[in-house]
Amino acid sequence: MELPADPGPTLLVYTAEPASPTQDALTLLASWAATLDQVDQSQMAHATDEV
Repeated sequence: MELPADPGPTLLVYTAEPASPTQDALTLLASWAATLDQVDQSQMAHATDEV
């Protein structure tokens, strides 16, 4: 997919077959990313509480 705002880079999007091992793996990776985001936000909240 070409990005109209910046014609140099290209974005590639991959999908997985439903109910496949690949979909399971992508779901697991997404859960890790969501968990890390929650940890980062929690740490930021604690850091601002301490100031």
